[in-house]
Amino acid sequence: MSAANGETEIGTGLIDSDASMKPFLDILADSSSSNMNLSTVRSLALKVFAHPQIFCGFDDFKSRCSPLLLSQGEKSSTTSSPSRSLFNTLDLFSFGTLQDYTANQQTDKEYYLPLNEPAMVKLNQLTVLTCIQKACSDGGMSISYDTLAEALGSTSSAAMQEDGASSTSSTVIANTRDIEAILIRCVYAGVLKGKLCQKTRSFSWRGERLPISLSRDVLPEHIPDLLSALEGLGQRLEESGNDVAVAQEHVTQGLEETAQFWKSVQSREKESLEKMRAKGGGAPGGGGLLASRFFSGGTQGAGTSLGQGNPGSTSPGSGSQGINSRRSSKRSRGGMLGNFPMDQGGGYRM
Repeated sequence: MSAANGETEIGTGLIDSDASMKPFLDILADSSSSNMNLSTVRSLALKVFAHPQIFCGFDDFKSRCSPLLLSQGEKSSTTSSPSRSLFNTLDLFSFGTLQDYTANQQTDKEYYLPLNEPAMVKLNQLTVLTCIQKACSDGGMSISYDTLAEALGSTSSAAMQEDGASSTSSTVIANTRDIEAILIRCVYAGVLKGKLCQKTRSFSWRGERLPISLSRDVLPEHIPDLLSALEGLGQRLEESGNDVAVAQEHVTQGLEETAQFWKSVQSREKESLEKMRAKGGGAPGGGGLLASRFFSGGTQGAGTSLGQGNPGSTSPGSGSQGINSRRSSKRSRGGMLGNFPMDQGGGYRM
């Protein structure tokens, strides 16, 4: 099964998640501390979590709403703060996965905000994006369904146990369908590119144009590594630009040399043609040297016949007509002698 068809219908590019987040950030920026309270911010955050086209920018949302809440005496550092669950949920959607949500919910039910079904679907998609981004950074070209199932937890197995299914084959089929459903959601949402393969039970992005997946928010501790990687990329691009400039200079020089060469060739041909015209006394075809060579070259016999004025030849240079001319001469001489009577001794009488 392939997700390439759906991707082709949607488009080959990834969505701009920041553009979808911008209206919510503008609301926080335009609102004053007097009309923006915790319940308003929480309601706005829940809309952001469930939005089908927002997959990053949650950390920016947190940085925008933190001053508003702190100005009202809310301290996120205290464990009894009502805004604690809001900030934890924003961190979850910024950097966390479904495993983090499950682990913290087991220890503290109020650690996160209560999430509706669209928000849970979004968290599953973010978890898949994290796994695929890690596989890409490790140089991989595909990821197995088992790796994704491990990151998503044992939700499929628990659901099957409630239904009474216990066979291994049923577990594999159910896991495959669940993983494929999440991957297809990601592809149709425009945040992931690749192909699904049921035979190998894997998701592959071989041959796809980068980037493969939409980027999530960056952890603060990863910022130095990211800056270092960008500096290295900038240095490589600068070196490549220098190499391209040198190669372009060589190409330009070669083109100029080639143009000069052909210009000199044309100049020599023009001079040679003018000399030939000067020697021939005129242009070819006008009675000059080239015309005389063209009409007389290789036809010496014809020229002699024309010079003798042989009445028996109708076309100059014809070998058969030359032979006929000689035969005609002999017959003419015989005819002339035949006008004299022969004597009995075989001689002619004058």
